[in-house]
Amino acid sequence: MKTMTKMMLGAAMLALAAGCGGGSPSADNQTAAMNEQGKDNSMTADPSNPYAQAEMQMHERMMAAVGTDISDTWVKKMIEHHRGAVEMSNIVLAQGAEGRVREIAQMIITKQTKEISELEGIVKQGNPSAQAGAAYQAGDAQMHDRMMAAKGADASETWIRKMIEHHRGAIAMSEVVIAQGQDARVKEKARKTAADQTKEIAELERLLSGETVPAPAARAPAATNGPAATKIAPVPPKAAPKAAPKAAGPTAVPKAAPKPEPSPPPKAECLPEHRAAGHC
Repeated sequence: MKTMTKMMLGAAMLALAAGCGGGSPSADNQTAAMNEQGKDNSMTADPSNPYAQAEMQMHERMMAAVGTDISDTWVKKMIEHHRGAVEMSNIVLAQGAEGRVREIAQMIITKQTKEISELEGIVKQGNPSAQAGAAYQAGDAQMHDRMMAAKGADASETWIRKMIEHHRGAIAMSEVVIAQGQDARVKEKARKTAADQTKEIAELERLLSGETVPAPAARAPAATNGPAATKIAPVPPKAAPKAAPKAAGPTAVPKAAPKPEPSPPPKAECLPEHRAAGHC
């Protein structure tokens, strides 16, 4: 009897424990969800970092962008990469960016919108390749982590720091397709993308250092190799040479001009009666 009583008590305790344990995971999930929501809200509320949502969306689209091979995957990922840059640049403009930051943001919007259109024209049709997507996975994750960690004193500085990491991600992806891709046209586009993004990184880093970066239209022409050219004043035309003076000597006496011969006296008019007499 005692044994039966103990068994019944033990079963009741186990059921009670199971019931309590069943509610625990739900509470933990709710807590985790609230923590994540709190993180998202804090990032969105940060006036110096209004880019969190655009970054997350870009990252999700890039991770999902997988093509038929290495080259096609680069094209699809770069389309989403450029869209992210355009979205973030529109945000910094809306935040009141000024000066060179505003000019660069507008340039990125114009330039990368055009590149998106060009890339969309060479997207291949076919089943995605898991292997092609895996080649870029580590680079995608690294770019996302570095962009999320990049922050500045205000919205403009944060945009600069995030865009530097964004461009570095494009260079890393371009290096993958240059090394492993088979499509010559895509590889050429990747080389150009890497060169352009490298140039823009240098310009953005100069802005962070406080160096004044002139707009492209105001830049001085590139210097040629060798010493700087010196402006030379135009040479005036040579004056006509003066006649050499005659050697000194006795003064020549000018010859007297010949006297004109006297004109003959005019002939007397012949009167009719003289003509008739044969006198003239």
